[in-house]
Amino acid sequence: MTASRESGYARLWRALPRELGFTLASLPIVITSCVVLWTGLSLGVGLAIVWVGLPLLAVSLIIGRWFGSLEMTRLEAAGRPAIPRPDWNARATRPGLFGRFLHVAADGRYWLQALHGAVVNLVVGTVTWSIAITWISLVFGGLTYWFWGSFASTDLDPLKVGSTTVPWWSLYAAVGLIALLTLPIVLHALVLLHDVIARAMLGEWRVTALRRAAAAAEASRESAVLAEDRSLRRLERDIHDGPQQGLLRIQFDLASASRAMKPGDPAAALVEGALALTKETLHELRELSRGLAPPLLQDRGLVSAVTALAARSEVPVTATIELAGREASLVDVERSIYFVVAELLSNTAKHARASAVTLRLAVADQAPDAELKGPVLPGTVLPGTVLRVEIGDDGVGGASEIAGHGLDGIRQRIAGLRGEFRIDSPAGGPSRFVVVIPLR
Repeated sequence: MTASRESGYARLWRALPRELGFTLASLPIVITSCVVLWTGLSLGVGLAIVWVGLPLLAVSLIIGRWFGSLEMTRLEAAGRPAIPRPDWNARATRPGLFGRFLHVAADGRYWLQALHGAVVNLVVGTVTWSIAITWISLVFGGLTYWFWGSFASTDLDPLKVGSTTVPWWSLYAAVGLIALLTLPIVLHALVLLHDVIARAMLGEWRVTALRRAAAAAEASRESAVLAEDRSLRRLERDIHDGPQQGLLRIQFDLASASRAMKPGDPAAALVEGALALTKETLHELRELSRGLAPPLLQDRGLVSAVTALAARSEVPVTATIELAGREASLVDVERSIYFVVAELLSNTAKHARASAVTLRLAVADQAPDAELKGPVLPGTVLPGTVLRVEIGDDGVGGASEIAGHGLDGIRQRIAGLRGEFRIDSPAGGPSRFVVVIPLR
């Protein structure tokens, strides 16, 4: 434990030059920032009623941001851990130079940086600079009193402690020695005070960092889903162009060999068995390939594939597809959309006991409406262009999620695309299912 304390104390001494430089440079910097920011902000606010006020105010806030960045850079140079910088790259909501000025003036982070440079850092910097100068003066004044004390105008009598006479230079030397030994601790504490305040006022807001992390996680998950979709498409093409064609050639060859054999040939039965097995394997491979990426979807797109699904449904389906020429925006998600529609239609045919089903597939430039009651499953729909899939039936209703089955699988597929899945299926019917998926 003693070695640990000595090691820590030694580190403070090694950091002393950097922390001393930071502290001594604080006063001129905080005075400069205070004068510049107070002047600029006062003129900007005072002239806000005329056109020049807003640009002057925005420029002053940007200068305040520069002073904030300077403070964080100085702290890093003094040996403190880096402070996460705010993300200043957010685009202004209004175009043009005026929109940029308005964006700066409306951003609370700029005002916080300006408050730090104009008020807080002036007070803190003045106090820490004064303490540092006082401590350094105690060190040099106390340790050199033996030299300059004789030139002082005052002539102090020796200090008596009991029957012992203690010269004043030894007392000053003791004070100077104590100040010297504690100097790295004091300077470290002063720099730490600056660091704590800078992290609270100048660093990135925690809520912003959490939002960015959440957005990155969502983007990562979406990228994984889209990558999986592309991989499955590629796998389906590879199966179609490779093993499937090979089995088809073997089937033709076996059929030709079977026809060429003479009646009663002992090998005929083996060839017929191999031919039947090849046909069965080819059929299973085609079904597997269709499950990865249906050929109709690959060849003719989502509209034709969904129309074919509706036509093959056991329950009559009235399909309305309104993509308004935006099929190209669905390329990355059309496979997932196809299987969502297929699973919902299959679920309806198996459990709803319905006589009619309606299907609507549409792209809209709006977030989903909120009139539909029922549970909203996890996922977030971003404002903007969305794909809506609505399926309704006149069946018995009562649809619910069961972990690992049916609707739960649909929910998981939709959640991977950052979408919503809404269910309105009261007992006795009718049922309505709404899927909303944000598009890029």
